Amino acid sequence: MRTLTIHLGGHRDCMGLSLRGGCTTPDDAAHLAQAINQLLVRAVPQAWIDCRGLHSLNGVGQEALLQADSKARASSTQLYWCGLPSNLLNELKDSGMCTDMALCPATDFRGPQFLLASAAA
Repeated sequence: MRTLTIHLGGHRDCMGLSLRGGCTTPDDAAHLAQAINQLLVRAVPQAWIDCRGLHSLNGVGQEALLQADSKARASSTQLYWCGLPSNLLNELKDSGMCTDMALCPATDFRGPQFLLASAAA
């Protein structure tokens, strides 16, 4: 069962995702991979991911984020992971999996603003 909700949106070169819920199951990981694939079809140089609504990760979720980031980088798209809650940020850092990920505070989000509104709803 999937517990992760993802909103994808943007215009021109301003693309982004909003992640809400948990990324803890294989279904969640597959859902994230599908959203990243949809994003990468747009061939934008950068994309912004609002992570403020992400409340849980486990090994499956951490691996899903890492794979999404690696796939985007291989497609010449830089992902900016913004507003990851501090407990999840610490878990990622402790796992050593996020060394190449662009982890930013929520205030650095430069993606479509309507994604932020949907994350706060």
